[in-house]
Amino acid sequence: FFLRKKDTTMASKVVDCSAQPLDISFHPKNSGIVAAGLVDGTIEVHDLPEKLCSVDEIASKEDDDSQNDTILASISLEKLNIEKSETKKVPSCRTASFSRSGEKIWCSIGSDVCALDTDKACSLGGDENAILWRVSNAMESPIHAFHQMPPESPAGPLLCVGDENGVVKLFDQRTCGGNITMKQACVQSWHKNEDYISAFENDIKGTTLLATSADGTLSAIDMRMVSSPEKEGKDKPMIRLSDNQDDELLSTKIMKNGRKVICGTQQGVLAVWSWGTWGDVSDRFPGHPSSIDALLKVDEDTLLTGSSDGVIRVVQIQPDKFLGVLGQHDHGYPIEKLQFNSDKSYVGSVGHDTFIRLWDMGILRDDDSDDSIESKDELQEQDVEIAANPTSGFKHDSDDEWSDEEDQRKSDNPVSSDDSDSEDEEEMTVNDRRKKRLKTENEKFFSDL
Repeated sequence: FFLRKKDTTMASKVVDCSAQPLDISFHPKNSGIVAAGLVDGTIEVHDLPEKLCSVDEIASKEDDDSQNDTILASISLEKLNIEKSETKKVPSCRTASFSRSGEKIWCSIGSDVCALDTDKACSLGGDENAILWRVSNAMESPIHAFHQMPPESPAGPLLCVGDENGVVKLFDQRTCGGNITMKQACVQSWHKNEDYISAFENDIKGTTLLATSADGTLSAIDMRMVSSPEKEGKDKPMIRLSDNQDDELLSTKIMKNGRKVICGTQQGVLAVWSWGTWGDVSDRFPGHPSSIDALLKVDEDTLLTGSSDGVIRVVQIQPDKFLGVLGQHDHGYPIEKLQFNSDKSYVGSVGHDTFIRLWDMGILRDDDSDDSIESKDELQEQDVEIAANPTSGFKHDSDDEWSDEEDQRKSDNPVSSDDSDSEDEEEMTVNDRRKKRLKTENEKFFSDL
């Protein structure tokens, strides 16, 4: 599918940061608080007002900072003993994430891992004493991906960090504090990839950690082996690597109640793995005209995709369908990150400017009545036409699976066929309503021009 280019700006609401945001995270309990890691090595926390401005409104009020300033705090993570100069590059804050309780903000600055106290970080102006601990030189190269394991994981609530050289390390946050060394904080480390780690994801029980890499491979890591390394053996390795896909893997999500793993690629294809069969893909969903840098799970059958052409698309997985467009960045800036706020009323996106854009999710809320969700003026859709039907990829049989975990899944879900008539009928009904609402918004947009 392709987009007809227009000069009209999509009517998203925005938060203006002091520099380009590389990552964002919404507070898990307060839907109006968002933290952003900036390219200049700063963490900014913004308090979203009830009424936000659009890009055009901010531009018209740029001389009046009081009308469009949402910043609550700004904390520089730059080391105090490093002097900024033209010859010394300031490290970026590439990752920022609230802890699951919201009490801490995990972040990275260059190759360091930091923890901030949320209350102190969110105090007006920002408290320089907000940094609880910092693991200096935690990685050999700059950090590119960060992930928190759930508390119920067999290995505990570990922090997963991936760098630009393909190294993955696991840190135990429970032992972090003070001026600890890398060896003291790191509980596991490996270097299986030849390019940067792009994304992490875990299953619902935290027994498996997935990692995608730009070298074209998907890694499946058995977290039970991390907590009990003596169980690892030739028949039960800790890490399983997929076949090389000859395409960069940039993002990943687990769908279909844990039965499918979806990865966004550089060539604009959604690669689909069947859970436990890690050798090769079981399906491919082509159609995006550019790389898929961000994925956000709406439900077990629906994804938001963020592409380098600046478009946020709504897609259905198996049966594969393109449902519509949620929004588009101004000037075609790429979508680098997508995140929900705590009540999932908004989706935040960042690109190559200083804005965090917020998109109303009301149009995708499931309801039996199409009239129950009012049309949103800010959700103005681009003219979209499908130029090619997604085709199912090749199938692949493999013995490469977590046998005991897969047996448990099958016993819990005796009817797990993706082609179940009753299941597909329900899925189609939900997403048909979404597609109709997206189409209605699209028609309304052009009638208002």
